[in-house]
Amino acid sequence: MADKFAPSFTQKPKLRQEDDGNKLIFDCQLSAAPVPDIQWYRGEDMVNESERIKITIKPGKGKNVHMVQLILDDVEEEDAGLYKVKAKNKMGEVAASINLNFSPVDEPPER
Repeated sequence: MADKFAPSFTQKPKLRQEDDGNKLIFDCQLSAAPVPDIQWYRGEDMVNESERIKITIKPGKGKNVHMVQLILDDVEEEDAGLYKVKAKNKMGEVAASINLNFSPVDEPPER
């Protein structure tokens, strides 16, 4: 009989850039059985997939490990905000947050 257990993060969300900062990827990893439903939020609003937003969940290394990604393409300043990922299965749920903010790139830092 397979053990069932609530999701828990083995790696909290972290942010990386690709394509010279035009693409942002939030990566996190969790363990759960059965596979959890994943929902991303920006502030209070649920993030829905679109032409430029993709949400993926893939098997990770090891049993019951899941790699979760939120991919933002053609990043805009309006994408800034507090992002939260929620993973839920019938055993329970877990959430983690990561902040996305942009600093102005055209001004040199003050000395």
